[in-house]
Amino acid sequence: MLYWLPRLCLCLFVGAVLGFGLLPATSEDIANTLIVVALGLGLFSLTLHVFPPERY
Repeated sequence: MLYWLPRLCLCLFVGAVLGFGLLPATSEDIANTLIVVALGLGLFSLTLHVFPPERY
């Protein structure tokens, strides 16, 4: 469960930011935000794959 906790929190944060309108609500801005989030999650997953927490 701890492996999914940062991803879950990040997804909830993005949902809250988009839901409360803290970012401009154009479709291009939303798409850019989601692309950045997806890339961030991908880099996080790659980091955990390369450096597993139980090894270091």
